[in-house]
Amino acid sequence: MARLAPLALGVALGAAFIAPADASVFDIFGFDPRGASMVNAQAAVSDDFTAAFYNPGALARRKRIVAGAGFVAGFSGLTIDRELTETAFDERLPDDFAGLTVGALFPLGEALDNRIALGLGIYVPVAQLAEGDITDGRIPQFYRYQNLPDKFVVAAGLSTELTEWLSVGGGIQVLAGLAGGVDFTVFLGDRAVREQSVEVEVALTAAGTAGIHLAPLDGLTIGLAWRQAIALDYALPSTIVIDDLVSVGLDLRGTVLYTPESYNLGVAYDIEPIDLLVTGELSYVRWSAAPDPSIEIALDLEGQVLDGIGLGERLDVSSGAPVDLQFRDVGVWRLGLEYRVDETLVVRGGYGWRPSPAPVPDGAFNYIDGDAHLLGAGLGITFNNPLEEQGNPAHIDLAWQGTIMQEMVVTKRAAGDPVGDYRAGGLVHAISLAFRHDL
Repeated sequence: MARLAPLALGVALGAAFIAPADASVFDIFGFDPRGASMVNAQAAVSDDFTAAFYNPGALARRKRIVAGAGFVAGFSGLTIDRELTETAFDERLPDDFAGLTVGALFPLGEALDNRIALGLGIYVPVAQLAEGDITDGRIPQFYRYQNLPDKFVVAAGLSTELTEWLSVGGGIQVLAGLAGGVDFTVFLGDRAVREQSVEVEVALTAAGTAGIHLAPLDGLTIGLAWRQAIALDYALPSTIVIDDLVSVGLDLRGTVLYTPESYNLGVAYDIEPIDLLVTGELSYVRWSAAPDPSIEIALDLEGQVLDGIGLGERLDVSSGAPVDLQFRDVGVWRLGLEYRVDETLVVRGGYGWRPSPAPVPDGAFNYIDGDAHLLGAGLGITFNNPLEEQGNPAHIDLAWQGTIMQEMVVTKRAAGDPVGDYRAGGLVHAISLAFRHDL
């Protein structure tokens, strides 16, 4: 009997490739190289399919079809230095990652001067649709980055231009993971497993987005964007029946990925005499509503044998009430620059400050997220497609983005804490390359 609970746990975990991870990959690493190099200060200046994420109200700005694809990769240099060298809770560091992005923008209705536009963007992890591991909250881990990029993400939006200086839009973000469950019957006399049933399905969840784009003066643009909180939850019920006498029920529940609600205000000014675009953005992010990412576990043992000796309910186990993370809402600000060297080349850069919503983890749980400096740099090359008669422009964009996490010093309140004191911080690099074509 003692071996059945670990067996059920292993089967359930193997049936679903899930991982606690928080904030969208677009939020952290950017949708495309332009956004990444300008540290996501895009609410006022995004003008292609990436506006489906940054500000759906801006989709109607572009009056021709745009399609593109890109590649992004990240390399973690985050570290955790422990005072205890021997402990039951080894730290978990984020893995490197790679993913592909594709997108398109479609103006609709020439009779309406293309005042309506539809935009779509997709992020696909290179290795798998959704993969990871479930990490005990007591294990030191970086809250925002643990298995974050291994999630399929879709952003779609629709925008209408009400006047020459005002457009509005709305859309959705969609996340995808895998969920499922396992049920089977074991006959000990025959040493056989029968009546097994395995269910695995793609789980989708969606949240709303909305945006307003204004151009009140020549060279001045303003963007307002709202993104609803989105959580990808999982539920993995599994049941093992042994000779119709004992039933072991294991239920695992939790949140795979959570992106908080955010309100974003962007302002940009194009200084034409010196060919410089300056954009700034302030975001209010409601991290105080973040759920506990720990696994909720319920183990239920029942059947004729256990009920007959009065042990049915006494052997049931649950993980208890969710933990209050005590996260706080934060304000994030970003500044981006885009300098036009000539008609074929632009150079970009950016800086941002992202304070941590998380308190110093001095208790039993060790979710790490320090204050961070955001740096970006990149360039864009424009050229005419030699294979096309109209010669519509094509663009190649490259970017590097660095996140410098300030060192966090963790001193545990309780004497004899199994994790002990530690220091955490480091640098995360991300590089991206994309191709866009105006059709």
